[in-house]
Amino acid sequence: MSVTMTAAMPALCSTLLLTILRVAGAQSLPSFSSFVQSYKRSYSANSAEYENRRNLYEKRVADAEQQNKKLNKLWTAGVNEFWDWNPSEMSSLFGWSGAARPESSFGGSRMASIRKADFLQKGNRTLPEAKTWSHLQTMQSVKSQGGCGSCWAIAAVSTLEAATEIHSTQRRTFSAQELVSCVPNPQECGGQGGCRGATVELAVDWVMKYGNFEEYQAPYVGTDMPCQTTAEEALKLHENKNGAAFGMHGWETLPKNKYEPLVRALAETGPTAVSVDATPWHMYEKGIFDGCMKDAIINHAVVSIGYGVENGVKFWEIQNS
Repeated sequence: MSVTMTAAMPALCSTLLLTILRVAGAQSLPSFSSFVQSYKRSYSANSAEYENRRNLYEKRVADAEQQNKKLNKLWTAGVNEFWDWNPSEMSSLFGWSGAARPESSFGGSRMASIRKADFLQKGNRTLPEAKTWSHLQTMQSVKSQGGCGSCWAIAAVSTLEAATEIHSTQRRTFSAQELVSCVPNPQECGGQGGCRGATVELAVDWVMKYGNFEEYQAPYVGTDMPCQTTAEEALKLHENKNGAAFGMHGWETLPKNKYEPLVRALAETGPTAVSVDATPWHMYEKGIFDGCMKDAIINHAVVSIGYGVENGVKFWEIQNS
C-alpha cells in the first residue's frame, strides 16, 4: 500500500461538491429562538451574549436567503451548528495557519519519507471523467473535530483508513487523538501543534515512522492531552510496528495547484488529503459550491474523495470534518 498525500492545494477552491456533516437542512430558515432550542444553546434571554449571537445568526440568515434567491445557483445555503459562532471561533476549527509544507523532520533533517510525485505526472493511463470513493465503508461516517483544530489529524487518519480499505486485506482504524497529543511541531508548520494546528504531512510521517494506535485504543476526545510517550518510545509502545506493519510503504506531497496529479491520485490511488480555504463554507448545504474568494488563503485540511462533472460543471468531491 502506498499512501498518497497532498500539500497546500488552493486550486480546490474553484467548484466543490461537499460532503459535510450537517444536522439539518430546511427550505425556510428557522428563527433564532428555534435555532437556540434545536442546538441546545444556553444563552440567557436579553443578555448581551444572546443579542450578539442573534445578530450573527440573523446576518447569516440574510446572506443565505440572498444566495438561495439567485437564479441558476449551483448550491443552496442552509442552517448548521456554526451559524451563531463568531469569526474567531470559526477559525479555531480550521487548524491550519497557512504555513508552507514542512521542510524538516522531527530531528531537523528533511523528511526521508517523502518521495517525488513523478509517477503521478508520468502516468499513461487514460483518466476516467468521474471517480468517487464515497462507497467506501470508511467514508460512511464523517468524523467530527469537536472544538479542536485537529483537521490535519482527522484528514490524515481518514485517508489512511480509506487506503487500508482499498489496498489491504485487513482494514483498521487510526487514532487521530494520538496524533493530536503526540506529533511534535517545533517549527509551527500549519499552527502551534495539537488543537492549535499542524499539517497532514507531519501526521502521516509520524505514522510511517512510529505507527499509530487504533481508534478504540486511543479514542478521540478533541482536546490537547499529554502524550503518553516520546517519539523514540513510540515504536516500542506500538509493539515495534511502524507504517510497514499495515502495508504503508511511503507517502508523497503532490505539486501545488496542479489539476492532473490530484485527479490521477484520486483515480488510481484513493481518497487524498488536501488543503483548502474553508472560510466561506459555513453556509453550504448542498450542490456544487462556487463561492470561494479569489485570493484564497489556506486554512483547513480535508479529504478529497472524488471528482466529476455535473451539467458541464467540473467539481471536486470533498469530505469535511
